[in-house]
Amino acid sequence: MPAARDQTVDSQGLAIHYLEWGDPSGEPLVLIHGFLDLAYSWQPFVAELLAKSQRPLRIIAPDCRGHGDSGWVSAGGYYHFPDYIFDLDCVLRAAGIDRFKLIGHSMGGTISFQYAGAFPERVNQLVLIEGVGPVGMSFSDAPLRMETWINEVHERGRRHFRVYSSVEAGASQLRQTNPRLNEPFALALARAGMKPNDRGKWVWKFDPLHRTAAPQPFYTAQARAFLQRIDCPVLIVDGKESRQTRRTDKQERYDAMRQQRHVVIDGAGHMVHHDNPSRLAEVVATFLQLA
Repeated sequence: MPAARDQTVDSQGLAIHYLEWGDPSGEPLVLIHGFLDLAYSWQPFVAELLAKSQRPLRIIAPDCRGHGDSGWVSAGGYYHFPDYIFDLDCVLRAAGIDRFKLIGHSMGGTISFQYAGAFPERVNQLVLIEGVGPVGMSFSDAPLRMETWINEVHERGRRHFRVYSSVEAGASQLRQTNPRLNEPFALALARAGMKPNDRGKWVWKFDPLHRTAAPQPFYTAQARAFLQRIDCPVLIVDGKESRQTRRTDKQERYDAMRQQRHVVIDGAGHMVHHDNPSRLAEVVATFLQLA
């Protein structure tokens, strides 16, 4: 697999780590990972895409704040989509990238389409992998959501770590969650995504605050407003075996994008880039006109 270069940028005092592959002078392509994931998760897909591309690429994948090797928010802080989007902009500025191609998976898809809607002139092409946002909620859901968030932060906060005896145990948990994940990559992913605690056990690197319910409901009307502003071609990718693929509420969001096509990947669930990276790279390379 191609070696990644480690980089770190500052986002208003918070360290944002990112990985970079390929030719530093190549065409920029940015990858945004999903919830409780990390930049290293893209490694098999990146290897496949670089092998298929006939043009030099500069691929950048940040660890979203509170994930991977990026910093956690300080005491009293929390995580919101505008924060992730601001961090992405900081990475782009530090890397000297103006116009680029953008790919987001799951939560990273939401970050990506909101960025593309806020700055439509900067994104040349957009790929949303299982990533058109969570199920929409209504205004009436907001009070209960706020109550739940406050209670969970008080009761759990950053104390809710899942502790493992070894990295191998963490890899085993990944394969239980996603049986399609092959054993060697599960172990590599656990090595990249775990750290030892002060008792000699192993925990995931992400901030446990992510396991509390977010206070802000997700509103379809707001998502649609971002989607309608996207000015570039969009490829929507779903895994054939994903529960997300069966959601009926997504069509309204698809219809909000002016230039979109939809592809379903066989042999893949929600983690399409883990389950079938070769086929995903094939359809992405064709869409991005790299092959």
